Amino acid sequence: MQKLPDDPDPARSRRLERVAANLRGAVRRQDGRETPVGPRAMRTRKKLLDVAEELFARDGYANVSLGDIAQRSGVSLGTVYQYFADRDDIVATLAGESALRMLNAGADYWDAATGRLGLRRAVGAIVTIHWENRDFFSLWETASHSDARLAELRREWVGSFRRTFARSLARGMKSGHVRSGLDAEETARAMSLMVSSYCYDGFIADPPEPPLDPEAVIDHLTTLWAEAIGLREDRELRPGDG
Repeated sequence: MQKLPDDPDPARSRRLERVAANLRGAVRRQDGRETPVGPRAMRTRKKLLDVAEELFARDGYANVSLGDIAQRSGVSLGTVYQYFADRDDIVATLAGESALRMLNAGADYWDAATGRLGLRRAVGAIVTIHWENRDFFSLWETASHSDARLAELRREWVGSFRRTFARSLARGMKSGHVRSGLDAEETARAMSLMVSSYCYDGFIADPPEPPLDPEAVIDHLTTLWAEAIGLREDRELRPGDG
């Protein structure tokens, strides 16, 4: 089993933040030069992103052109090219913004000592983000297969979550809140994939009728995760545990 540090991994978090920030960098291209955008240009850029996200969700990534985005936004095609090099550039920007929102939501942090309530908060953050951004996650899944920038962001995102949860599991085993003998890294891989894959399938790829209730999903996944790792509350610990 790979030895995991007890403390957080700020370098990896910073790397993920840097990848995401680079993707969402706001510049304007004109006459062969790139310059930071001002407030007015930022509003135009945001409008283009909002329209693009709406069209991608409605018509599908492959069926939307930059011309469609320009027409719906009420601007010229040249204006779109001032802000984005191509369609994948728009998707990459949306992905970067979404990744930063997820980081800011605290979806990658969990302390085993907080028991099921703390685990539910962590699982709930991931489920809620998938539910509220299900159109985007569908887009990201499709576009990441053809854009290296999106593939890199996806790797960093998945890896960051896995490593963070693996450290939490390792600390939990040491304190006695998580049953001993688990491979923290591989357990974190399995459990994080369970949550994200369940959300993708249930919210996006094959949603049932009536739609799943996000709160019920959170409860269900929290129970599965807690049972799988033998999560124990403080009151259940005995002398010598850990």
